[in-house]
Amino acid sequence: MTYETPPPPPPSSSNTSLSSIRTYMLIAFIFSILFMIVWIAAALWTIAAFAVLTFVGLGIFVILPAIVYFVLFAVSLIVFLRIWKMYKAANAGDIATLKATSNILWAIIALIFAGVIPGIMLIISDGPIKQL
Repeated sequence: MTYETPPPPPPSSSNTSLSSIRTYMLIAFIFSILFMIVWIAAALWTIAAFAVLTFVGLGIFVILPAIVYFVLFAVSLIVFLRIWKMYKAANAGDIATLKATSNILWAIIALIFAGVIPGIMLIISDGPIKQL
């Protein structure tokens, strides 16, 4: 007589959903870091151009974009910190914190200031987070 082991139970939808949310948050986290690097590099490049063009007398035209880049970097940093908090909560399995920090408004802000990919990842993950 042979005994067969029963098949493993199917993964619960909550566990599968949480793993996909982790993946979305990881992608948003990585691309948010890349966009922060781009904004700060653009600001530093513009300040260097300001330093060079000041001798010619055209430096005033370059300082305004540098200020804009620093503001974009600051907003991108705030969005990054929000994504980081969500990423930590998803990895820890803290569904309450994940639900509290998930908001479609933050996804739209990320879409505008922190890049298209982090914003889309936050929009995609908003539905599964609400279903948890």
